[in-house]
Amino acid sequence: MLKKTAITIVAALFLGLSFAAAADPVSVVYSCKLNDGKTKEEIMAVNARWLKWARETAGTDEITSSYVTPVVGDFGGFMWVDSYPSAAAWAKVADAGPEFDEEFDELATCSGNRMYRGEQTVAAK
Repeated sequence: MLKKTAITIVAALFLGLSFAAAADPVSVVYSCKLNDGKTKEEIMAVNARWLKWARETAGTDEITSSYVTPVVGDFGGFMWVDSYPSAAAWAKVADAGPEFDEEFDELATCSGNRMYRGEQTVAAK
């Protein structure tokens, strides 16, 4: 996925935001394509081990990770959607070592990523 230096830079920028925002859930979305000859099953196995590691590193089972494919539109790739209960939980994972980078890089090429913080809409009464 991303190299440690890129993640560290993003972490430093994000952590510079207000403390209140750090308490809100965040999602990180990576846009990727499987490398030639690689399978969804192979990368899902690596991601399952990464998810276990991420939860242990952050100290929370509230981290989720999803392999997302299009139903309509360009079918050439997939996305990882990693959700964290807070930016602080994400930072613990982002600042940790890149144990899985080489494995992910062998299986897929990711062209970009974004971090999102959503605000739930409350239904009208």
